[in-house]
Amino acid sequence: MLRIHFTSGDLARVTIGYNSSLPVSEAVMSLQALRHRSGPRFSAWRHAVGKQLPARASLLGSLVPASGWAPDFLTPGPDHASPTTGAFEAIRATPRRHLTAELRRLSSSHRLPAWTQLLADGDRDTLDTVSDTLAAYYDVAVTPFVDRMRAVLDADRAWRVHTMASLGVGAVLAGLHPQVRWEEPVLELPGPPGQGQIDFHLEGRGLLLSAHIFCGSRPRALLNEVGTPVLVYAPAWNLQSDSLVATPPDIRPRSSTALATLLGRTRAAALEALASPTGHTTKQLAQTLAISPATASEHVTALRDAGLVTSLRQANTMRHTTTNLGTKLISTATSTGTGTGTGGIRLP
Repeated sequence: MLRIHFTSGDLARVTIGYNSSLPVSEAVMSLQALRHRSGPRFSAWRHAVGKQLPARASLLGSLVPASGWAPDFLTPGPDHASPTTGAFEAIRATPRRHLTAELRRLSSSHRLPAWTQLLADGDRDTLDTVSDTLAAYYDVAVTPFVDRMRAVLDADRAWRVHTMASLGVGAVLAGLHPQVRWEEPVLELPGPPGQGQIDFHLEGRGLLLSAHIFCGSRPRALLNEVGTPVLVYAPAWNLQSDSLVATPPDIRPRSSTALATLLGRTRAAALEALASPTGHTTKQLAQTLAISPATASEHVTALRDAGLVTSLRQANTMRHTTTNLGTKLISTATSTGTGTGTGGIRLP
């Protein structure tokens, strides 16, 4: 069991992360999802990625076990988490002492190939090769699926922000996972197998909550003595509407038919209403538009089928928000000035 201890200052510094581009840690964690063949959630994604793996992908497989801890140097901290903020440059600049310590830890539980000794010794060419291979894998496993991944992550973040605003930070912490237990001032969650109880004190540094599509079945704590501690958790998402691969990436033959259902003043107004940061429940949408809940549900279903809305279930509540595509449609229509009183969406 892992016990994370908070002070009042830590509670004031709990933040819900957002990255304009997805972090490299998604790619690292996805290497484990790629090897887990059970469950339907990632089956289509595995099929798509498996056909395009980089030539040296086995290097990454040697460094990232099928489950459990992976070396921290592969997942740079919040300041350099994504390719656009210098993640791969940060990996290439990893100090030798960190490489040595992390490869030693990894070798204590997994048999490593001979080439990893060069990496442990700080060989720059080997480290560059690992970084380049991870970058190539990111382009295969993450980049083509960014829009769908972002839709799930944005919907989850909106829900967490709504929960924090209405119920407080304790409710957010308690709701991260069924196995997470919050008893102020301690957050308890399952720890690494065989390591007993571990107590970690945040000591005023706060905690960054970061949803990751490929987190796995349990939250992961990225804790160290410097920088901001991070707790990675799996977002809540709807398997049917939020599959990463409904059709091959960027190819959606049903879109033209589905988008045709948007024609009409009420449905356009529904799309705009769902673009609010926290979205709406079906009942709230019905009240906003002064229509019946059954009619509101029909509009939500059509918008979701068109890929413009995603629905997130939390307990007994279903909350609907626009996807990136839905937001872009509203923005584009508004900027072109083709609307007639519904924020720019052209109506018959």
